[in-house]
Amino acid sequence: MLALGRLEGGLAMAAPATLRLLALRLLRDMLITALRQEGHGFTDQRFHAWFAGVATLSDEPARTARPPRALCEAILTELTHSSWNALAQAATRFQAALLAPSDDTGNRLAAETAYQDAGAVIAAAHDLLSRLAPSSHPLAASAQLHAAAGDHVLFAPSERAVEPMAIWPDAVAGKRLTVERLALPCPRWALELLWGAQWRKSGLLSHALPFPGLIRLDVLRANTATDFAMLEESPAILATTLRDAAQTLSASLSEADRLAHRLAECQIGQRRSSRAPALLELLAGFGPLRSGQLEGLLGVSRLGLRTMLGTLDTAGLLTRTTLSGVHLYATDLSARGAYEAQDDLASSTFSTSALGEYDAAMAKIDALLTKSGVTADDSDREA
Repeated sequence: MLALGRLEGGLAMAAPATLRLLALRLLRDMLITALRQEGHGFTDQRFHAWFAGVATLSDEPARTARPPRALCEAILTELTHSSWNALAQAATRFQAALLAPSDDTGNRLAAETAYQDAGAVIAAAHDLLSRLAPSSHPLAASAQLHAAAGDHVLFAPSERAVEPMAIWPDAVAGKRLTVERLALPCPRWALELLWGAQWRKSGLLSHALPFPGLIRLDVLRANTATDFAMLEESPAILATTLRDAAQTLSASLSEADRLAHRLAECQIGQRRSSRAPALLELLAGFGPLRSGQLEGLLGVSRLGLRTMLGTLDTAGLLTRTTLSGVHLYATDLSARGAYEAQDDLASSTFSTSALGEYDAAMAKIDALLTKSGVTADDSDREA
């Protein structure tokens, strides 16, 4: 409860720039969480390269996972309808920035079916949440969510299935091979995607944040199992999980606030019409992007973007990684750049009034020395 209170307090006091950065970060984190829950294995760097269209997501795609591009398209579409304006705007902009390779489904109809399947999962999550009774108590609401998901045909964890399969029926009559099919991943990401809207309606949160990591598979299984010891431990597990999820979001909010202040410091000397601050915000919030993505996100020409990138690169605020001949740009806010150097120079330069006061003080000293019959040169020798 304390962790949730701190999160809500931070959201209520956050500046607009901080909330924009938080929305970008949560957008990326939700996409990564959904892909990993589906069974795709990759690093964060590989995700950004895939999102930019310069690499596949995994060297060996998971056979049971939903196609990654269709999954991300469905999530972005859903988030464009978020009641949190910052998140809805970010999702709308990044729909066109998704340059990931098309899913290898064999034909266009199969690709459309994959997108519809991901959309159907989100629709099922909407339906499940709409059936839950409103609750202003976070722990009771979380327990109610897990109980409903554990009883749902789609969200309950599936088990491995043993299935006999006929092999070469013409050559070896009657021979069958028993295979064990992998369990389909539980699409709990859809519930975590929408859960923040539930708590916003209950007045617990001011913004409909996605809640990655809120659903525990062991608790879902315990709801349908006969392990009474596990059932007794479930409330403590849910409380710990809820605390961890809230603290993770609070950490993201704190990082977004730190980045907002750091970006404000880096804007010294910028023209008010410059789009460079918006470019830095995109890279700091979402992560590495290629020039083609940045042009669409910022609504600038290739030449205009090149000028901005050159200015920020000269200031030491950018890093660049090249993959398959394509540059991915990211922020580097740890080093001191030209903007800070300009700031230090301005603060160390004496103002006109300070120089005037210095000259007046020296004149008074000269007058006192003259009155006492001692010259400045004599005073220096005595000293």
